[in-house]
Amino acid sequence: MSREITTENVIPSGLPGGIFVYDAEDDLTIRFVDQNVVALYGCSSVEEFREHVHNTFDGMVHPDDYAKIQNDINAQTFGIDKRHDYVRYRIITKQGDVRYVEDFGHLLHGPDGKKYFYVYIVDVNKDEFLNRNRNSLAESQILSAMADTDPLTGIASMKSFYDDVQMLLDSPNCPHELAFAHFNIMHFKVFNEEYGFQAGDDLLCLLARILHEEFEGALVARFSNDHFAVCAPMGIAKMIEHVTHIHSAMIAAHDDTRVVVKAGIYQLDDSCHEVGAACDHARLACNTVKRRYDRVYGIYDTNLYESLRLQQYVIDNVDVAVAHHHLKVFYQPIVRISTGKICGYEALARWDDPRLGFLPPSHFVQTLEEYCLIHKVDLYVLRKVLEDMAMLRAAGEPVVPVSVNLSRLDFELCDVFGETEKCRKEFGFEPDMLDIEITESTLNENAVFLVDTIEKFREAGYRVWVDDFGSGYSALNSLLDYDFDVLKLDLEFLHTFDEHPRAGVLIRNVIQMARGMGVEPLQEGVERKEHLDFLREEGCEMAQGFYFARPMLLEDSRAATRAKGLEWECRA
Repeated sequence: MSREITTENVIPSGLPGGIFVYDAEDDLTIRFVDQNVVALYGCSSVEEFREHVHNTFDGMVHPDDYAKIQNDINAQTFGIDKRHDYVRYRIITKQGDVRYVEDFGHLLHGPDGKKYFYVYIVDVNKDEFLNRNRNSLAESQILSAMADTDPLTGIASMKSFYDDVQMLLDSPNCPHELAFAHFNIMHFKVFNEEYGFQAGDDLLCLLARILHEEFEGALVARFSNDHFAVCAPMGIAKMIEHVTHIHSAMIAAHDDTRVVVKAGIYQLDDSCHEVGAACDHARLACNTVKRRYDRVYGIYDTNLYESLRLQQYVIDNVDVAVAHHHLKVFYQPIVRISTGKICGYEALARWDDPRLGFLPPSHFVQTLEEYCLIHKVDLYVLRKVLEDMAMLRAAGEPVVPVSVNLSRLDFELCDVFGETEKCRKEFGFEPDMLDIEITESTLNENAVFLVDTIEKFREAGYRVWVDDFGSGYSALNSLLDYDFDVLKLDLEFLHTFDEHPRAGVLIRNVIQMARGMGVEPLQEGVERKEHLDFLREEGCEMAQGFYFARPMLLEDSRAATRAKGLEWECRA
């Protein structure tokens, strides 16, 4: 094909439409244009037209319309079986007038293997252009074909994917091995904000192309936003290879930013015969690795299913557990090392479910925090603690302060200070009988509402404890932003004490730091007499751990400590 634009007079001039040809790749150079197209753009010659549109297809399109129609063309001609496109856009004539056109394109391959678009373009009036219900027959046919195609990326839509996969599952020729994968671009909304929505669309189209090429012959679809799905006749090992390659390809495609794609994989088994369930399994597996920077993919298995089922059960039944007292408060004593007497308790939540049995905190606390329901448990524990303390007081038993754990979310989801004050006053206790435990990681939030609420507690007479100090990445600066009364060293300090001689030096220095700040140090995880002797020698104020007693129900705990000869401090 000639590299120069030709205008052989094979098409009569003066017709309402015209034909042009341009490179489908590279710089979209125009290779042929007839006189009708030249006239449509208000030009008198090919040379004038070429100069006006810079001899490229993108120069023919109104700049505000180009990005959208280019996406539409790519979507309609994506894949080896798609050759036609239909788009509408505006053009700007040589005189500066805006016209409205319909564009019918046919993608062909030249003898040299290059791709070319042969386009018939026709002028339409503005009303027709804006009225999407008045489609021509050709447009109707194209739009009908597009109903099964994602309009942005050109791969299958979710509906088409579901239909095709279900047909495959119901077929007697269904492959013996069939794997599903759900792909998700991490932080896609942030990418859109940073680089713009057009760049976001380009990113989605890139992933669609990579998936289409990677899974040649398989079923590939875009479900919504940045969620894609694949169904391919292969085992898990092979699917993992493809997923890993796609992850690497997406990272390599961008020099200026790191685009991470995560995936969930599900191997079809005999228990699943419905495409929706299979896709959901893959999606759930993907969700398990979204916050795992060390993992690219998750695999759905029975353990994941049981975990998700338990999670849903906790969400559905937390209100029932509160109303019917399935939540239990376990108490673990805190001992003042200098006297050997019980100076307090920590209240710990447990769930004794009539259906599932005993649930430790690891089975429900994280779920309730994730779904913003944890405050229901924490407020229940607060009330139950005060009820138990009131019962002991009425029975003439010695009563010592009890610490209650508050989640960071408690400070957001309710007026935790107001609820605490209301409940405390109802049972007639002074503020110094309740200690407020907040995990060290909570302090790292440094939110204004958190600082203000903690200060309210201290001003009202409550003691505030920092729990689990040293359990994660301790930010010592956070200790300067808050006023607190007790620093509770994480039990891992003593666990390493048994194995590493330098652990003792670390514990010693943390205790000295706390005392230097005017804060009482408390070490949890005390399991042996050697632990207690070391803490006593280093001047630690209080200790907690299995050496004294495990967490138990109130009656059991007091009976166990009495049997060990432990006494309670007397409060004036």
